[in-house]
Amino acid sequence: MMKRGFTLVELLGILVILGVIVLVSVPSLITTNKASKENEIAEFKATVENAAESYVETHPDSFTNLKNCTGTGAITTEKLVKEGFLDGSTVNPETNQKIINEASTVNITLNDCTLIYTYTN
Repeated sequence: MMKRGFTLVELLGILVILGVIVLVSVPSLITTNKASKENEIAEFKATVENAAESYVETHPDSFTNLKNCTGTGAITTEKLVKEGFLDGSTVNPETNQKIINEASTVNITLNDCTLIYTYTN
């Protein structure tokens, strides 16, 4: 009569194989997660900067100092929310706070007569 089951060597072999699989896959998962977070932050900043650009296009008289390719400006995210260019419930992925609760701005600078929008929190 033959006994059924695994020997200790077979069980250790399976554990070693599983360990190697984990060692190979975990760094890849961490890298993917980090890249995903960075993409989420970049998309958030682009959304806020696009809202600021829309605001400036809608209210050109508010930024007379940007005419003739000179000057700088800034818009608070609070103003963008109040004017309806951003949703107040939007969450900043860096701070995990609603954008309405942050004292953040979009700075506007000129580079070769092109407006550059930069979100800062």
